[in-house]
Amino acid sequence: MMLLRKTAKICLNLKPAEVMPTMLQYTAAFNMTAEVGFKKKIKNSRKLHDETYYSVRSAFPDLPADLVCSSRLKAAEAVKGVLTKTKHKKYGSQPKSKLQSIRYANKYYRIFPDMKSGNILLIGGRKKFTFEIAPYYQALFQPDWQHKSAELVIRKNKVYLHIVFEKEVAEPASTGKIIGIDRGINNIAATSNNKFYGSGTIRKQVRKYQRHRSSLQKKGTKSAKRHLRKLSGKERQFRADTNHKISKQIISQLKPGDTLVLEDLKGIRNKGNKFHKKQRTLINSWSYFQLEEFIIYKAIQEGIFVVFVKAAYTSQKCSDCDYTDKKNRKQKWFCCKDCGFQLDADLNGSRNIADKHRIFYMKVGRAVVNQPIVSSSAVVAGTNQQTCAVGN
Repeated sequence: MMLLRKTAKICLNLKPAEVMPTMLQYTAAFNMTAEVGFKKKIKNSRKLHDETYYSVRSAFPDLPADLVCSSRLKAAEAVKGVLTKTKHKKYGSQPKSKLQSIRYANKYYRIFPDMKSGNILLIGGRKKFTFEIAPYYQALFQPDWQHKSAELVIRKNKVYLHIVFEKEVAEPASTGKIIGIDRGINNIAATSNNKFYGSGTIRKQVRKYQRHRSSLQKKGTKSAKRHLRKLSGKERQFRADTNHKISKQIISQLKPGDTLVLEDLKGIRNKGNKFHKKQRTLINSWSYFQLEEFIIYKAIQEGIFVVFVKAAYTSQKCSDCDYTDKKNRKQKWFCCKDCGFQLDADLNGSRNIADKHRIFYMKVGRAVVNQPIVSSSAVVAGTNQQTCAVGN
């Protein structure tokens, strides 16, 4: 069985003032815990609990104990992220939040059987609310889906509850077809079946947002800051919409039982010194993790396996003869110094990513969802290319 996970964003009929006291104390508890964790270099959640629980409870006696524990969990995650960056010589600062969203375990909020109302834990006890389900999320509120954790968020003077739903779906028989995906600068995604996604007009739009944001930041006026907030929302929506389109197009090319292979990009933003300033800007301007999440949940929904491989040398290795040299790649084009094989660099990388998993697949005889990262290599032929345009 495969686990499918989706998030429903529902707007509650509560006013921000009704949840703000709880959210402010939750934020203060988060900051207090994070400060202790950062100063004492504690990133283990259990150790941080022993170090801070009673002092935080004394400081915020009105905040329910369950929310104190929830804020500590989020603080531990934030501290761990900062200390991990510090380990890679990226000296982060102490995590601090102005207004932290509240994370609820599923027993601290409730959706009533009528699917129109519920309650949630706040200071002073449970608070009832009503809501309407958008048509897109109707299917998630059926008995075959189980609601898990949720996040209480205030956005644009409205209160939202982001509920995570899960259900198990049948695991199909593997077809043996393996498709590698390379995510990079020149193309947001390139697949080993010779297709490209997210170049051209999308990169122009990203640069347009960057120039506009830079111009507003230089002005620094109240009006400029107000426009920056609006621009941030538009840019966030543009990225999410584009990532949805790209992931949908990638999945539409596959059948149940096929395998998608992604490179593990964890820590890529910590390796900025290896790139020029222009390249760092392009890398940091796109939400690759969001695209990864969209690909994964759409793939599982369609019965497609998803696995990860290490990203090492996938851009330097020749997909035709296996010769590896960092001089093989020159910007957008790949030219092997050994055999002379030439190909689009992103396409060559996607084939190497597929190759890394192919030998493992041949050894075990099947694909496994969320399989541990493996490293392998093989040879793939073919040079036909197609381009898929996405976006505006």
